[in-house]
Amino acid sequence: MSTTGPASPARSIGEVADRFDVAVSTLRWWERCGLLSPARVSGRRVYDDADIRRIAVIQLLQKTALLSLPEISALLDGTSKDQDWRTAVGARVDECEAQLARLTAARAYLTHLLSCPSDHPTGQCPYLAEEIDTYLATGRVPTPPS
Repeated sequence: MSTTGPASPARSIGEVADRFDVAVSTLRWWERCGLLSPARVSGRRVYDDADIRRIAVIQLLQKTALLSLPEISALLDGTSKDQDWRTAVGARVDECEAQLARLTAARAYLTHLLSCPSDHPTGQCPYLAEEIDTYLATGRVPTPPS
């Protein structure tokens, strides 16, 4: 006697694409990348509950963790002799930290520009003029204003 409920009906690629608001070509691409492997019935792709869950995981990781498809693949595959998903996730964390630093610097510059009383801060702001001179002399972006 089985304790599992009845199997959900398999869904077509069009139904799945509509459910997740993605193009059919996206699902095909994910399959080519090795992220999905739907069954085939009469040559057509059909998606079961496990496939639906996997697609949800892929979208969640793309949207919230900002992972790339290769990074998602590593995470879905787990640790093997060829790769460790922790390496991919750790590299993404490092990239997020670098991006946060760039965004913090951008916010500091933009906030400074907004506080400038001049109608032409790029030509009249003494702080910005100093920053430009430093950049021209060194070729390096100076530390943002605090």
